[in-house]
Amino acid sequence: MSSAPSVAPALAQITGRPVATELFGGPDSLRVRGERRALWTCVILAPAVLAVAALVFPGVSLSEFVLLIAAGLVFVSIGRGRLLGSSIRIEGRQLPEIGELTESLAARLGMPAPQVFVRDDPFVPITSVGIGEPYALVISSQYYEHLQRGELAFLIARELGHIAAGHTRLTSLLSASGRENPLVALVFGAWLRRTEFTADRVGFVCSNGLDDALGAISITTFHTIGRRVDMSVMAEQRRELQIEPALRLGEWIAGVPYATNRLDALQAFAGGRLAATWRARLEKPRAVTEETPDETHETVARRDCAPLARRLCAAFIDLMVIQAILQTPLFVKVEHVHAGHDLSKTFQSILDNLPVADIGAAGIGILFAFFIYSAILVGLVGQTLGMTVMDLRVVRTDYGRPTIVQSVWRYIVGFFSMLTFFATFGFFVRVHPHDRLSRTRLVRARRAT
Repeated sequence: MSSAPSVAPALAQITGRPVATELFGGPDSLRVRGERRALWTCVILAPAVLAVAALVFPGVSLSEFVLLIAAGLVFVSIGRGRLLGSSIRIEGRQLPEIGELTESLAARLGMPAPQVFVRDDPFVPITSVGIGEPYALVISSQYYEHLQRGELAFLIARELGHIAAGHTRLTSLLSASGRENPLVALVFGAWLRRTEFTADRVGFVCSNGLDDALGAISITTFHTIGRRVDMSVMAEQRRELQIEPALRLGEWIAGVPYATNRLDALQAFAGGRLAATWRARLEKPRAVTEETPDETHETVARRDCAPLARRLCAAFIDLMVIQAILQTPLFVKVEHVHAGHDLSKTFQSILDNLPVADIGAAGIGILFAFFIYSAILVGLVGQTLGMTVMDLRVVRTDYGRPTIVQSVWRYIVGFFSMLTFFATFGFFVRVHPHDRLSRTRLVRARRAT
């Protein structure tokens, strides 16, 4: 591959609307129709889909699926270390043409450039991971050598589109490695397929032309033989699929659309007004638009802390996750082993002599599990699943990331404060007692990055 030209000058000013608002909002949105509706439909129907799947695969359950997502959050937190240890980080002298190309495309989209890694992966040509800044873009060395510069630009821009659209935050939890998970595809396939069409649009408007975009899809789908693909024959295959609905069942239970459909959709989009409009808009670099903490004060102000409604929603989601996790076979076996020794009653007996709220032994057990779950996730990634959904994050008072020890201390204090006066009125204050004592704050995630 030829070396890249010098990257556009860095844009220091932070102006304008967030990139996701510009690319994916209003009448000129690049997001395919029905993408968000598909996501909510998948979430609502997840229990029913998993119940039906359990008839065929007895081991499948909602609780295990929730546990899979919780494990994904932990996996993402250690993913950067795994990339540093087993991949090539692109910076300075290491394959500078990739870094320059990524920075150039990010500048055109008006977003921060992600960290870039190259790893040996025969299955995933390129993927983006992360639940917040800094995101990582991972390129397969086995595909890189076969891609021309314009084709690589299309693929990188696609992943930047995934990040800007917010897809990466959820897909990283569902499959941190970027590989298709059959269970995830079954539940979220309708949404995942639409995200691929959206990303293709972003990739095209940033690419040199349709040939590069189609070539990139062919190479990443069929590897080196993709250069010999005849697009007219692919169109004939798609027409066969359209005639016989039964032939499309394979796509309905997959996380990615058929290549024939991607090629057709991209060609149709390329000839439309929307593509021409955005290609003209993105000819020049744009101002990087990202929200940052208010620099008028060095510490988190009270007004920056999460409001009550968001806290309640996040806590409710996390309680549902805890309930699901406690119903998995692993915890059922533990409960069976301790059948003659009720752990919740043990908690109650320990706290009998303390001035605690009377919430019952079972309630104390669930509360204890909730704080263990929260302490682990906040210590590793700075947020729980509920916080991730509600766009919240735990930070130090200086907006730094709390240490694991600080996180554990936060939830030790939180556990006992919840059992005492905090259960009555402490939850309704903007800065909770355990936040004050641990010198942490719960804020909007965007303000912490």
